[in-house]
Amino acid sequence: MSGLLISCLLCGAVPRAAGESGSGHWMTGAPAPTARTEVAVAVLDGLIYVVGGFEQSSSRPTRQSSISAKVEVYDPAINHWSSKPDLPVGVHHAGAAALDGSLYVVGGFAGTANMIWRPSNRVFRFDPAGETWTERAPLPTARGGLAVTTLQGKLAAVGGYDGRENPTAVEVYDPAIDQWTAVASLPTPRDHLAAVTIGATLYAIGGRVRLNYRQNLSTVEAYHAESNQWVSKAGLQTPRSGIAAGVVNGWIYVFGGEYGKGTFHQNERYGPRFDHWQTMAPMPTSRHGLGAAAVDGYIYVLTGGPRPGGSYSRLNEIFIPPAPAHPMQSGRTPAAHIGSVMALLATFHEAGALPPDSSRQADRLIHALIQSQSMFLKSPDPVVRNFLVSALSEKFSEKKAASLSQAFASQGWTSETLEALVDHSVSRVMGHEPRLEEVFREYRVTAADWTLVEQVFAKAREELLKQGKQVHRVFTAQRASMPGARQPPP
Repeated sequence: MSGLLISCLLCGAVPRAAGESGSGHWMTGAPAPTARTEVAVAVLDGLIYVVGGFEQSSSRPTRQSSISAKVEVYDPAINHWSSKPDLPVGVHHAGAAALDGSLYVVGGFAGTANMIWRPSNRVFRFDPAGETWTERAPLPTARGGLAVTTLQGKLAAVGGYDGRENPTAVEVYDPAIDQWTAVASLPTPRDHLAAVTIGATLYAIGGRVRLNYRQNLSTVEAYHAESNQWVSKAGLQTPRSGIAAGVVNGWIYVFGGEYGKGTFHQNERYGPRFDHWQTMAPMPTSRHGLGAAAVDGYIYVLTGGPRPGGSYSRLNEIFIPPAPAHPMQSGRTPAAHIGSVMALLATFHEAGALPPDSSRQADRLIHALIQSQSMFLKSPDPVVRNFLVSALSEKFSEKKAASLSQAFASQGWTSETLEALVDHSVSRVMGHEPRLEEVFREYRVTAADWTLVEQVFAKAREELLKQGKQVHRVFTAQRASMPGARQPPP
């Protein structure tokens, strides 16, 4: 195992244990097939759709943009991209959202090779079953640079630019009757903003005035559907536009943006309960015109331009927010618990089973080991404790199982405890025990994450046997040199 990987564990570059203060962690996913910016992004049935935007033209002069009609889909579960039928027309700066099993793409700018900033009022719906596009009732106010989100079973189109000004209109679409209706006007007209929904409240975040990124706003306003009223909220810490946002566990995360001198790497989150913003781990790559999509507690931040104006990327950077606090969790992760994870990784490395440093698989493995260890140690949910006890009792004698359980509480992972869980097949049981899977997800561990742990451990055990070694002896030797190791008596 490289010194870099050990250093990352010690400095906290990997996710901290659930319940601790932390700013989150970034990983890298498979890059998008096409380098783009100013895309529309939405999640439908666990898949992330990246739609339209600008891409670099193959026919126009170097560095010129062409409007894209491409639709590319990312499956987070298998880290794989595929293509879907193109939009009927190319659009950029459009809005997208999923509703009732369909994907909707709303407004944006369209045009010809010589005029690419014509505001659009067209609305397209994609049926994933038939892989077909159909056109729906037009948006009453043609505009691009708008934000689109769902709200109480409908679509809401907020903000944007109509070619002359920022309209105040907020329009809501009911798919059941294919009709748009105006609701209370946006108090601060703007474009290049983000919009997300929590419950019956829509949040309009940031943006700029009349396409001018030298007039960025920190404004945050909340629309309450029940009262049809807007109220002001605490503003962004960094005024930004050309941003993307996602919601995990009731927190709103806002990424990136653009201004006159460059692009932003800022990642800030907002807690509606406290009306307060916090600075989180910055994006690895600053950019604007990007998209963000939350799936299974991760936020996938996709494409976008690393420089102001016409620039593009294929980036797929994945943010893992800090896990929510639980009543029994507090304080920093003990050195022994860090050392136990390091010893497991060193064991996997010695076996030749550890994924390459800085790869997405390595990041996911480290994350899963840390977060699942914290879950088994700290979760007050009885389903977790019962499962651990069952796994140990199934593999070991009553006395040995009790001893391992006690050792786990003070020292964290041992190879024997992990082996018991792997052989008990946590990933298989999760599918039949919804509550266990739910608690895993509370700690940001998906079934796919744990499957990776199972696969790596099984491979390490097999490869060490081929070398004439025993996985538990290798772990014990590695553990002796790691933080928090028990010292032999003098």
